[in-house]
Amino acid sequence: MGVGVITAMITIKNDGTIEPFGIKILRESRLQLTAPTRDITESSDEFDGEVDFGTELKSGHWMLVGITDEGLNAMQKMQVRRNIAKQLDDLRQSGDHLKYESDPDKKIFVTLNGRAEVEEYPTWLKVHIPLNVNPFWESEVENQFTGSGIITNEGTLDTPLIVEVRGLITDPEVTVGGKTLKYTGTLTAMDTLTINAEHGTVTFSGVNALKYYEGGFPVLPIGETPVIAANGGITTFRWRERFI
Repeated sequence: MGVGVITAMITIKNDGTIEPFGIKILRESRLQLTAPTRDITESSDEFDGEVDFGTELKSGHWMLVGITDEGLNAMQKMQVRRNIAKQLDDLRQSGDHLKYESDPDKKIFVTLNGRAEVEEYPTWLKVHIPLNVNPFWESEVENQFTGSGIITNEGTLDTPLIVEVRGLITDPEVTVGGKTLKYTGTLTAMDTLTINAEHGTVTFSGVNALKYYEGGFPVLPIGETPVIAANGGITTFRWRERFI
């Protein structure tokens, strides 16, 4: 297993502070702990008819409500407003991950859902932050396994796999749980073939290579899955555990 990069994110601390907003969470905050589901079928240009994806988890909706410290003067309140506005703008544009300080190994992706509100009081502010929330939590650290063997999904949901093949190899084949993934072509020492099940993409050194690939997009079930690396080069499997 490998260790991924841990980045700054929204954190609900043990003392109730929501960082980086610098506000204390209130009991009126609404946190949806489990996600609703829906049955889904979608049409696809690559297949005839509809593809049945079974039951899919949908995004949830949270409302974070918090207050600043008391005792702020007019200038301090203006500065706090600016800081909060900057954080909200970043959240609106690209989203962020949220985690609890008490459970640092898991995070969940959130985006701003509509307009945030700031209520002004004589010496403090009250902030309402509506969020769209991913239907699952994921591990903070990305797992990695190189070569052939058994990889283990210790989460509570199936999770998409990323497969990378590097090095001198022609027509590489990789097996995941008995299913063979095939690519037709030759890699040089400088090339990387990436099969990304989460995004449904296959790239050859960053260029779309889906037309040279067959085998689908592997998803790790809960528990152990045998994998067989390509016969040549270096094969790396990467995944993050998911939890509900």
